[in-house]
Amino acid sequence: MATKKEIQKRVSEKTEAEKNRILKIMRDADIYTLTLDPLIESYLDIYEIYMTMHLQWKDKGFPATQRHTNKAGATNNSKHPLAQQVETWADKKTKALDLLGLTNKSKSQKIVTGGSSVRKDEIVEKPKDNITELDKHREKWRGAK
Repeated sequence: MATKKEIQKRVSEKTEAEKNRILKIMRDADIYTLTLDPLIESYLDIYEIYMTMHLQWKDKGFPATQRHTNKAGATNNSKHPLAQQVETWADKKTKALDLLGLTNKSKSQKIVTGGSSVRKDEIVEKPKDNITELDKHREKWRGAK
């Protein structure tokens, strides 16, 4: 098992590497602006907490459950607290990446599909009304009021 200082060192190294990776991806995709810096910092805080929980869970051997004895003396298996925390922070990490525009979901929203079949030099006219006998009959009775 790693000590707290070792875990902190590993987390800070991984967080710095993640920051460089995110900035490189955003610059390559030409979506980085200075206004995104607070959001990037927020993502890195989430990432740091996620990595801390993940490394602690990894050091314990990724247990899915733990045994718990209640007041009545019954022993039950319950989901391991670190497993719950890793799951929660992974979701938060994904949401932060989505806000930064680094998921496939945000890519599909920026793509414009379809478009007009009308050329720039073409004038669009409203189609002429086709008046049927039914329309004439309706107009006759509506106008009689």
